[in-house]
Amino acid sequence: MSQQNTELEGIGKLRSGSLFMILAVLLAAIGILVIISAGMLGGMFSAASGNVSGVIASGIGLLVGIAIVILIGAIIGLIGILRIRSGFGILKSLGRDVGIGEIGTTLYLVGLIIIIIGALLTIVLIGFPILILGEIIALIGGILIGIGFYKVGEIYNEGLVKIGGILIVIPIDLINFVGFILAYVGLGKVRPLPTVAQQPLVPQVYQVGQGTIRNNGYAYITLYSSTPASIISAKIEGANIMSSAINPTVLQIGNNEVTIFFGNVQSLAPNTTYIITLTINIGGNIINISTTAVYQP
Repeated sequence: MSQQNTELEGIGKLRSGSLFMILAVLLAAIGILVIISAGMLGGMFSAASGNVSGVIASGIGLLVGIAIVILIGAIIGLIGILRIRSGFGILKSLGRDVGIGEIGTTLYLVGLIIIIIGALLTIVLIGFPILILGEIIALIGGILIGIGFYKVGEIYNEGLVKIGGILIVIPIDLINFVGFILAYVGLGKVRPLPTVAQQPLVPQVYQVGQGTIRNNGYAYITLYSSTPASIISAKIEGANIMSSAINPTVLQIGNNEVTIFFGNVQSLAPNTTYIITLTINIGGNIINISTTAVYQP
């Protein structure tokens, strides 16, 4: 699969995950409103008839009903957050700076699992503290997810996704709901970033400054190397004088102060610039480079 297809897959998972989050919030909101309305009507009827046990039963039924709706919403939200987590993970693997969103989904998942456990335990009235703990963890995760969506909007220059991310950060269900809607719409407009072909780096060795040759037969040259390399030999062009010793023979990455011994250089003209040809081995490739040095007796 090409990088662009992989990137499209990551964006698509973020978008479908946002849709599940929209459905989760919508279902929870509608369900809770319906249950509260039904509970209030049932309580009023029981109170009007003087049935105290009916009022208590109505209250317990209301709490259990809310817990069931929260449970269903949490399951749908779990599916959505898993898709969002996968989307962040794919984009992160491509080098996109969305790791904070992936961390947020981890916290959110932990929170949702705790919420589901708490919702199941409300039947015996010990699950509400667990519900609260799950909500707090999910809240922190939601904030980080919102930041992750904002970063996606920044990376792909999509304003709706950035605004959606900001709204997702705000811990109010209605605002989160709008935030995921904006993120969903914005992600539909996002396109993968253009890929830049990576050109292989060509190893380089070149002279820094100008060298000198002394009457004692030594030449001093500074060489820059982009990769480790070996100097095989050196020759002063025109005078046809070959080197008899070179130190160091192995070039390290960066600048290297190289000393070359040519022996008898009395045939050279003072204050004249000469070309010194170096034969160098770079990764098995033999190349010649030209350097310059002034004969200063």
